[in-house]
Amino acid sequence: MASIIKNQLIKHLSKFTRNLKPEQISVDVLRGNSKLKNIEINEEVLSDILELPSWLRIKKACCCGVTVNVPWTRLKTSPIQIFVDEIFVTVELVSGRAKRGENPFANMADNSSYGFANKVVENMSLFINSVEINFDSDEFGGSFTLSRLSVVSKSPGWQTANDLRLTRITCSATNRTLMYKQISWQLLRVEASAKTSKDEQRSKINAPLRLITSGGKIRVALKKSSIDGSVIHARIQTIMEDILWVATLPQLRSAIAFSSYIMSLVKEAQKEVVLVPTPAGASSHRPRSSEAPLSDSSSNAFKMFYFDQTSYHLHVNKIDLHLCDDANITNKYPPGWDIESGAMQVTLYRVLIDIYPKTLAKSDRSTWMHYQPANVFTQWMHKRLDDQFLELIKAIKDDTSRTRLERCWPQLMGFHVVVRIYDVIVQCVSDKNTKKDALKDLFVSERHARALPTDQYVVHFELASYFHPMTDTLPVPKLAMYLQMGPFSLTFDERTLRWCLYVAHNLGEAIEDGNLTPKIDTTAPKPDIRIDLLMPKLVFPLPTPTNDARLPLRLLISMSTLSISSCDFEASQRFHVQPFAGAVEALDFLHGKKEFMEHVAHIQLGSTPIESEKFFLRTSPVWIDTDHGNFTKGLPLINDVSFCGVMIADLKNLSVYVEATDEITLIIDHFQFLQVTRFASKIGEFFEILSADQKHFTGEKPSSGPCVFFLANIEKIRAHVFLTMGSMASPYDSCPAITDATTNSSFMERLSGEHTWNRERKNRSTNIVVR
Repeated sequence: MASIIKNQLIKHLSKFTRNLKPEQISVDVLRGNSKLKNIEINEEVLSDILELPSWLRIKKACCCGVTVNVPWTRLKTSPIQIFVDEIFVTVELVSGRAKRGENPFANMADNSSYGFANKVVENMSLFINSVEINFDSDEFGGSFTLSRLSVVSKSPGWQTANDLRLTRITCSATNRTLMYKQISWQLLRVEASAKTSKDEQRSKINAPLRLITSGGKIRVALKKSSIDGSVIHARIQTIMEDILWVATLPQLRSAIAFSSYIMSLVKEAQKEVVLVPTPAGASSHRPRSSEAPLSDSSSNAFKMFYFDQTSYHLHVNKIDLHLCDDANITNKYPPGWDIESGAMQVTLYRVLIDIYPKTLAKSDRSTWMHYQPANVFTQWMHKRLDDQFLELIKAIKDDTSRTRLERCWPQLMGFHVVVRIYDVIVQCVSDKNTKKDALKDLFVSERHARALPTDQYVVHFELASYFHPMTDTLPVPKLAMYLQMGPFSLTFDERTLRWCLYVAHNLGEAIEDGNLTPKIDTTAPKPDIRIDLLMPKLVFPLPTPTNDARLPLRLLISMSTLSISSCDFEASQRFHVQPFAGAVEALDFLHGKKEFMEHVAHIQLGSTPIESEKFFLRTSPVWIDTDHGNFTKGLPLINDVSFCGVMIADLKNLSVYVEATDEITLIIDHFQFLQVTRFASKIGEFFEILSADQKHFTGEKPSSGPCVFFLANIEKIRAHVFLTMGSMASPYDSCPAITDATTNSSFMERLSGEHTWNRERKNRSTNIVVR
């Protein structure tokens, strides 16, 4: 009996394996156990089954051992369990002509039935000790490793079920079945690196790029037809705990070069691949069943877990990114470089990425996962759809096409991507001499200081593209993007900015060398873009040449909102740029003056130049003050004033024009004036350093960066200059030690008129009005 079963197994498995012998198989029929040892898989058949692209070829595949447990008497309640010891696969990246064979499962009989045998196969559990996939090529090598991989059935609440009947929910009214599978692993390791020569082995490859993650799981919810078993919709959730990625600049350059190599193989394979035609009448996919609406007679459990569209979700609890510069070649650095072995750390908390490939454009989004449908994103996108529908209707001259568009518009579908981040922390650059106490934050959210609700994210981004499901001839709305970010605090740090430009130059060179520079399609319609920054705060540290406590230490620029949009906020808004056109014409610019004057003319006319992007901006009231550090009371410098403006950007120029909606009132004392002037001088010197760095990077090549022009239209500035309280300190005397509280109170008393001590003699002020 055992030999007969072994021979039958060899007969069926010989299509997928090589040199399979009876000695490699052990069978226990009564207990439902069978084992296979040292299996060598037929790599050609495996490639055809997986339908790999032509530029990927499996060179070798083997399995150390497989154990199968079949509970013959409990198939309805217990799953068939498959235990796999280790799987090793070697993959080659090839660039030659590839020929795809026929899938062995393509000609299997499809009786369009869905019975007990299908359910038994779907409920199987798979446990793999480790999976290691090594890929190699003439220029690159890498590996992909998974440990403790398992595929099991779960309950609708993703709990372990002792009975398989608890892992399915069937609705007889709609002939739909919901089933749940979970794929989990303990460790994921990805490595990719470049070789210094084509004859090297994997052990000698340089600049390895490694990504190591802890435990993760993929939850798959399927909605299937209970008649033929076809999949109607799927909801796939990838959940990962913590991701730690430490990358150096050589590693990133290697990753970019690897991406370029893969893209070249893909392009070459698209030209040379030869497809074997499928015989007439043969199909590897079942016809998809039409979706039936949810019935009132459906069970409460089916209604609770029902979903009406396919979606993909990624949830990462924490991402810790470390970018390091381990270059030891000093001639790569600009002159005066003081950042040795620089490093930056970026920490992201609760990252959510949701993709909805096909959903109604005007849906209320009530079925989206972890999403509050009543928000500004939904309102803005729906409003843009209504506006563009009227624009498209007016643009169509043919009555028939207009009628078709009106009839098909309610069925307009959208491809939506939602990215949300709960909290973000970006630290300033540090080097090997930086102590832990000296680390500063470059970008930090203020969700705790502002007491944000727990369901509101610091970063929320949405992208939507639209299409008609039944035709490609009708016009569609523009691509829409909406970004909301805040509240946050951004600190101006010279060393960090200089180091980031150095990193950007290195990565830019790698992208150019790999021919990965994206090509801009000037004929495509320009997308709708909206950016809202909520309660942003810019922090500028001020120079501290002395220990005088009366000198402020920081300059703060705060506002409630800053909005940037490719659509005009007010259709009737016009900018008063005409009085400044002549003054700008008389200025002497080093270069880019002609393009800037063209942008000024377009701003005046309200038009948009060809091959340029135009954005409108507006702010809530902006106020500027100074303070003496964290948790100190601020001193007002500029009163609340709102701004509006426009930006025109192309590949070579960026022109920014802003107008103040009201007069600006400046209140400044002697110590603030000293610090502001020192800060202005320091900014000028810093720009000179950046210019020298740019010349060092580009050498004799012309600069590829855009030329930035900024024009501000301020009708009137009212300045209140307060002179020093008391007698001026002698330069030969030590600076008095004045506490922050004394400095703040004395200044505020002067503004409110409460300070009366020798007021006539020692409180002096000057009012200046500039028009």
